[in-house]
Amino acid sequence: MNLKALKTDKGVIRLLEFVILLLLAVMCIPVALASVETGVIGFTITVLVVLIVSMVVKLFVVKTFNSKIFWFVLDSVLLILLTIFSGVRNRSGETTTYNYIVYMLVLSEFYLSSPSLRNNVIMFAVNLGAYTITYVVIAILNGYIGSVFRTSSQYFLELIVFFLHFIMFNFSMTVYRKNRTIEENVKELEESRNELLRAYDKLEEVTLIEERNRIAKEIHDTAGHSLTTIIMQTEAAKLAVDASPEEAKRCIAAANIQAKNCLDELRLSVHLLSGRRENVSFKEYLEGILGETQDGTGVTVRSRIDDVDLSGEAERFIANTLREGISNGIRHGGSTAFFFELKDKGNFVDFLLSDNGKGVDMQNFKEGFGLSGLRAKAEKLGGMVRFSSEEGEGFEIEVSLPGKLKETGGESGAEEAENEN
Repeated sequence: MNLKALKTDKGVIRLLEFVILLLLAVMCIPVALASVETGVIGFTITVLVVLIVSMVVKLFVVKTFNSKIFWFVLDSVLLILLTIFSGVRNRSGETTTYNYIVYMLVLSEFYLSSPSLRNNVIMFAVNLGAYTITYVVIAILNGYIGSVFRTSSQYFLELIVFFLHFIMFNFSMTVYRKNRTIEENVKELEESRNELLRAYDKLEEVTLIEERNRIAKEIHDTAGHSLTTIIMQTEAAKLAVDASPEEAKRCIAAANIQAKNCLDELRLSVHLLSGRRENVSFKEYLEGILGETQDGTGVTVRSRIDDVDLSGEAERFIANTLREGISNGIRHGGSTAFFFELKDKGNFVDFLLSDNGKGVDMQNFKEGFGLSGLRAKAEKLGGMVRFSSEEGEGFEIEVSLPGKLKETGGESGAEEAENEN
């Protein structure tokens, strides 16, 4: 048996079974010698040989516990017969026998093979009863039933040995098996922990890649359209600078606003992606955008903004929509005044931006790249967008986002503040 096999529970049990077989073979010598005085040496040797053969069969041939039951019953019967025939008086008038040691060896093998302590208790009780009855039969056959003290003292001595053997052997095996179970459970837990750590590392790597892609897309969506618009406005200004200086100035002013908005969008994206917004509330941030717009263009903006905290993605969407709407109103509609409202309605957060521009005919209106992008983004967030206008009546953008986008624990009250600038 190699050392690797001994590290397993079956390997240790197997080794103990070999030791028990070896001890049984050794005990055959004193048991056989003790039977010389009683004249049953031939019968004793036959029984001992059969016991050894039985143990060899159980060790090498029969594998399952149920298949070994027949052999254990045979062992018990042989031990009873051995005790009866060898337990006669010797010349000194006392019984000399080592049968109880053979009993313990056979029981030890049973304890090792048994899958439960209950089976061990039953086997111990049956053999103990049989051993007691055997002593009574021996006393009757040999005519010293009256020597109660001598017979009972030897019997009780062997009984104590049986009890100690049962308790110590089964206690040791129970502790050993529990320790093996604990070791296996700890090993499984360690393997599970290592698997979880490997899975966590992979998840962290995937999360970093996804976050990197999201940031790249955010910057692209934020700056790409604005820079395209700035290029188009500056090109238009170049073409109109000679023929229509006022138109060129208007294009340059719109490009300037768009450039500032683009810079603000990039700053907002960086701050929100890093989890901060320069220590200002979202309401204050939106008010800052409106203030910069008025300072840079001279347009009038009235606002009513509830103090509500949204998720980072939703806040970026609201801020970008506000900038896009104001920029489109100035550039395409010639707007000079705007009204902006952000209202917390509990289950919804509503956005409204209207201007006094020239408006459009909605029947012939086609959404450009910017407005179609706003609609797609709103639907991705679980909300909706509505554009409305009439010729000469300005343009209006309405957005409704679900309340689940509000940050829990933040200030989400519906406190209103009206700022007229």
